[in-house]
Amino acid sequence: MNNAVFISIAFITGSLIPLQLVFNAQLGAITRSPYSAGLIVLIAGLLTMSLIVVVMRPPMPSIAALAAAPPNVYLGGVIASVYIVAIIMVSPNLGVGLTTALILFGQLVMALILDHVGAFGNPQISINAWRVGGVLMMLGGILAIKTH
Repeated sequence: MNNAVFISIAFITGSLIPLQLVFNAQLGAITRSPYSAGLIVLIAGLLTMSLIVVVMRPPMPSIAALAAAPPNVYLGGVIASVYIVAIIMVSPNLGVGLTTALILFGQLVMALILDHVGAFGNPQISINAWRVGGVLMMLGGILAIKTH
């Protein structure tokens, strides 16, 4: 696949995040608990991924391969759980726009740090003035969204 396909996938996936905020917050209001809503969201995700695996039939890793994996590879599920509960709690109070902007800002800051140190075997890409400028512009956008 060429970069245009990957850019399109990334854009489309990003456009789904505000919808996730709205739907998860609605579920939180119905359940009156971010934890119950989070569990329901993760169960829906488990069912979805199970169906995808049944249909797509990807190769499955052995138990030995999973046991040999470094423990940090399983933290994605923990992070997803924390993220889901947080957006259920935050978005009804801050709104979808500001919540999304803050999430993206946090993602960008962490991504630049991870790039800078080449964390977890990823390529090392140093922080420079352009990257810092991009972060500062995004922070300016957040301030504009919050105050106006």
